[in-house]
Amino acid sequence: MTLRAQGTRTRRREPESSWDRDAARLLALLEDNADDAMTIAVMRQCGIETPAQLIYALQLAGYDIDRAPPPGNPRGPLGYRLRSGIPRVDGPANASKAGAADEP
Repeated sequence: MTLRAQGTRTRRREPESSWDRDAARLLALLEDNADDAMTIAVMRQCGIETPAQLIYALQLAGYDIDRAPPPGNPRGPLGYRLRSGIPRVDGPANASKAGAADEP
């Protein structure tokens, strides 16, 4: 009688898309630089291919990202800063509907 170890079957996650990886990297960059605004050019230097589109997608997902001047250059190009690392439950689309429902 021969005993062999039987392999276990585990679910393997599908590989994430490059879009998902870039979004996670951008979110991590914004979290690390929460006090300073990052410009689009700096995000591209960090390897993010489409930072503006990713910022928009993160905002739609409920992350509170605002525009602010970069540190040390108040008249320079505006950058982006993460105000809260936790997505809002009531995203921008829901906030406008809630305000309209309160009106007579």
